[in-house]
Amino acid sequence: MEGDEGGVGNTEKEDYESSSHSTPQEHKSFAEFAKDKLDSAGRELRRRLPMAGQLGAHLMHPRRLLLHSTPTQHTDVVLIFPKGLPDTMLLWLLQKLRGSQPRLRVCVRQHASSQCSAFYITADDDLLLQTAEEIHLPKLLKPEFGGGYKEFTIRDMHCFQKGTSASELLNSQERGVLVKHVLESARAEPGDEHALEPALTLRTGQSIVPACVSRGVVASMFPLHDRSALDNLRKKWVKTLFSPQPLDEISEYFGVKIAMYFAWLGHYTRSLTVPAVVGFIFWIWLGTANENWKDIAYVLFSLFNVLWACVYLETWKRYSNVLAYRWGTLDQRDELLVEPRPLFQGEMGTSAVTGRPEPQYAAWRRRVWRHCVSFPVMLICLSFGAGATFALLRAQDWWENSIGYFSWIPRASLAIIIAVEEEVYARIARWLNDKENYRLETKYENHLIVKIALFQFVNSFMSLFYIAFYLQDMDKLKEQLAVLLITRQVIGNLKESALPYLIENLRLAKICVDVFGAMSPTKAPTSSELHELFDKKTDSTRGSPVTTLLNGSAEKEKDDRRDSETFVGQKVIHQAELESQLFKYDGTFAEYLEMLTQLGHVVLFSSAFPLAALCAWLNNAAEVRADAFKLCHVAQRPFGERVNSIGSWQHAMEAMIAVAVLVNCALIGLSGPVHRLLPDATPAQTIIVIVALEHVILMIVLALRIAIPEIPAWLATEMAKVEFQRREAIKNAHAPLMSECPSQDDVRPPSRSTPRTMTPTTPKQSNGLEKTDKKKINIGKIPEIPPFR
Repeated sequence: MEGDEGGVGNTEKEDYESSSHSTPQEHKSFAEFAKDKLDSAGRELRRRLPMAGQLGAHLMHPRRLLLHSTPTQHTDVVLIFPKGLPDTMLLWLLQKLRGSQPRLRVCVRQHASSQCSAFYITADDDLLLQTAEEIHLPKLLKPEFGGGYKEFTIRDMHCFQKGTSASELLNSQERGVLVKHVLESARAEPGDEHALEPALTLRTGQSIVPACVSRGVVASMFPLHDRSALDNLRKKWVKTLFSPQPLDEISEYFGVKIAMYFAWLGHYTRSLTVPAVVGFIFWIWLGTANENWKDIAYVLFSLFNVLWACVYLETWKRYSNVLAYRWGTLDQRDELLVEPRPLFQGEMGTSAVTGRPEPQYAAWRRRVWRHCVSFPVMLICLSFGAGATFALLRAQDWWENSIGYFSWIPRASLAIIIAVEEEVYARIARWLNDKENYRLETKYENHLIVKIALFQFVNSFMSLFYIAFYLQDMDKLKEQLAVLLITRQVIGNLKESALPYLIENLRLAKICVDVFGAMSPTKAPTSSELHELFDKKTDSTRGSPVTTLLNGSAEKEKDDRRDSETFVGQKVIHQAELESQLFKYDGTFAEYLEMLTQLGHVVLFSSAFPLAALCAWLNNAAEVRADAFKLCHVAQRPFGERVNSIGSWQHAMEAMIAVAVLVNCALIGLSGPVHRLLPDATPAQTIIVIVALEHVILMIVLALRIAIPEIPAWLATEMAKVEFQRREAIKNAHAPLMSECPSQDDVRPPSRSTPRTMTPTTPKQSNGLEKTDKKKINIGKIPEIPPFR
């Protein structure tokens, strides 16, 4: 090896000497001469510092770690614990998780880079199928059984597409959701109240894992990325600027909720093309038109913006229903059948609908808190925010008129105070929402949207209302709107994507220095060596690539951790360890709030700044790819959620359009077009004209909502067609005879066994399964298929 290295070094030295003695006359051009000089300098640097090239490459491109890390196999969900958490807490949590579901496989690892403990969790296939049936996971039926989506049941597993085993039926996103549901089903029992003190005091019946996540006992919980699917999304979604978004693949990988957000953002961006073009033409034409035509154009442009917003929203409703039908979420179950959210608190009781044990909380207690505490606190916060903003605006006017110098000081103070108010109020709103204790996640999020959107509306538009209706200065309104719109967009993109990406690269660079900085290239394990090491570790841990605690004892834990640390000491970094260093994805709440504020800037005061829609369109064209980049490169993979629409954000946009009608009509009356177009009108007549115009616009908006159906005709026809096929399949099916079945359930054929897959059987089937399999049963005919979803 030394001889080889010496030979390589001599060769590089000869190349270096030959290139260093070259002259510009020996080269065809000066560029080639400079290139040879740089190459020779690089070879000399690599010769003198063997690790400089590799270490520098990792420092310049730390994200190569994510590509060269060892894949973490047989793991769906990872729990990361903070550094220094006592081992007694880890052992107790391990016992609770395994005790609640013995078929839940939990492995313990010690991350060398952060010195944090982690649980690598997966579940047996029969447990996954049982959980899929429990949460009513919709899956596609085969065409011969009617097609469309149907809630999954184990007895009808042969009726669904994509196979008859968990590995074929469930994708990685669905597996993560199912494992998360199993983890959240572990609840505290009597005697567990003080097990996690002083960090957390549990209540009987409380879901343990979500409580630990909310109180910091668990630092993060996330599903692992599927590398092949993620690379495919990066190529089709992030790296392309003008191609359509792969919404179906986004839905399959990240869940319907995130896919619905990107579908809405793409639809909103395409819809902005119309007001952007009209506003640009209007802005150019204003420079040459006379005063009379300017007033007419001002009125028409204000009305156009409102009507465009109404049409856009109604077309989005139609498009969202098409997507919900395509993804199997158009028909949602009754709220009483939905499982309560994990952080829902109450005394354990029996559900009157399902008969299962679940927390019970009196509705009157929620209403008392909401009316007696939440509403007064919200009014106080809104009044304080509006008063503080009004006072600072008045101080800003006084500063500019009296002092004149350093006019940026009051503006900077206003921006800082607004940012602090938003942060403080967001925490207050979440605290109030937690105290209201909503049973469903959708109810919780909808009420949180109302609380935060109201305050955001006051904070974002108070200065514009002050300039438009108090100062009545249209030139200043135009300047303020342009500054707010552009600066918010630039700062938002930097804050959401660029800054986290930079911080994350510094984290990964630190890991590169710690792990690869002291490793010689000749000692780096090759790809084949990594696979051999992985296979050896898998065989020694019964199919798990990480340390498995079989008995949960303290001695076994120490031995396994020591073994795990040795495995890490061999310069092997696992995928889960690196993904634990990524930022946690906080959901789409902040993105929706940002876009709602932008929509307000476009439809409320855009007549003062006609280029507002164009600025919004340019921002959103980059926002789609920036948010996609954040999901695919910066953030941990979120858990998938199933929704049928964008929820209360749709109602918030409808409210914004209603406010836009009032604001635009008021601006028409106060800014002067009506006075100039009707010079002989009295103030009373002017008010009557404005009110009449407002009512006409509201009637047009209402007529548009009625005229545009939310479900397209072709979609209604397709739904009826699928329902007819479903009924025909039920009518033509012949149920097996009672004498041929050992129970009321259908009997499935024995699936082909695989090393990792077990075919689940119900308890009634397990006793006589072999005897039943010998009988001839037509498995393609089932006695009943529930109605169309």
